[in-house]
Amino acid sequence: MARVLVTGASGFIGSHVAHALSRAGHEVLATGRNAARLATFAATPIAVDTADIVVDPLQKLVADRDTVVHCAALSSPWGARSAFQQANVHATERLLHATLQAGVRRFVHLSSPSIYFRLADQFDLTEAFAPPKRWINAYAETKWQSEQCVADVRYAAMSRIILRPRAVFGEGDRSIFPRILALAERGWFPQIGDGQALIDTTYVGNVADAVVAALSATSHAEPRVFNITNGEPLAVCELLHRLFTALDMKVRRVRLPRSVAVALGALAEKAARIRPGQPEPRLSRYGVGVLGYAQTLDISHARRVLGYRPRVSVDEGIRRFSQWWSAHGRD
Repeated sequence: MARVLVTGASGFIGSHVAHALSRAGHEVLATGRNAARLATFAATPIAVDTADIVVDPLQKLVADRDTVVHCAALSSPWGARSAFQQANVHATERLLHATLQAGVRRFVHLSSPSIYFRLADQFDLTEAFAPPKRWINAYAETKWQSEQCVADVRYAAMSRIILRPRAVFGEGDRSIFPRILALAERGWFPQIGDGQALIDTTYVGNVADAVVAALSATSHAEPRVFNITNGEPLAVCELLHRLFTALDMKVRRVRLPRSVAVALGALAEKAARIRPGQPEPRLSRYGVGVLGYAQTLDISHARRVLGYRPRVSVDEGIRRFSQWWSAHGRD
C-alpha cells in the first residue's frame, strides 16, 4: 500500500484517479481548489485538503507521502499564456521541489498527447518526440514544458512516470464531449473533410487503471513516458454517430473541406483575440485538427511495461457518459 497525494482531485480525471487508487487499497489524500467537489469524497476512505498548488504551501500535502500523482492542470485549447504557465509549469515545478524535499519516492505526472498535434495525419505515434518550432496553443506547449520539469536530473532520486492519455471522456467530462455537444445542439455539426480521420480516445476509468499500474511499476532512474488510449481508433464520423445515437440526438453533418476549415479556424481565432476578454472561438485550428486529421497512438510500451489493458470499451464508455450527461450534464 502506498500513501498517495492526488492533485487536481476536484477535477474530472483526478477524481476518478483518487477513487481508483483508494479502491486498490492505497491511502489517498485528495487535493484541489474546489472544496464543494472535494466534499463528494466524504463517504469514502479518501482524505481531502483544499489547496491551490500554484500559490499555497505544499509541505503539509506531501508530508508522509511516498507517492504523488499530479493530475492538476489548466486544460483548455484556448486562454492566456500566462495562466497556462502558472498552472501547468510553475505549479509542477513547485510540487516537484516539495516532493524532493519531503523524500517522496515516486512521481506520476499526467501529461497530454496534445504535444503531438500537427495539421497532418499521424498514425501509431510512439512516445519519441521532438517539439515543433511553433506550438498550436499554450496548453500543448506548457504540457511539454511540464514534462521537461519532471525529467530534470535534479529529481533523479524519484521514480518518475509520465502518462499521456488521449482525448479522455467519461462521467464528469466537462471538456471534450460537452464541446462537441454544444456545437451539435443547433442540429448540425461541421464534418471536416470526409469524416474518416482515425482518432484515439480514452475512457477515464482506463486512465485511472493506468495510474494504478504505474504505482506498481519497477523503479527506474530515468523518467519513463507512456501513451495511454483505449486502443480502439475510430473514424471521427463513426465516433460522433455513436455519441449522438447514445443521446438520441438527430444531428446533420455539414461537410467542410479541411483547407477551408483550417482557414476559417484561423480567422475565428484572430477575431476572438480582438474581442473584449478574448472569448474562445467556436471554431479553431486546434479543433479542426482534432476532428479533421488522423492521430493514433502506439500503446505497446504501456502494455508491455505497465501491463496496461483497457478494460472498458469505447462503446461502454459512451454509454456510461450518456447516462451521466442525461442526469447531470447541465448541473
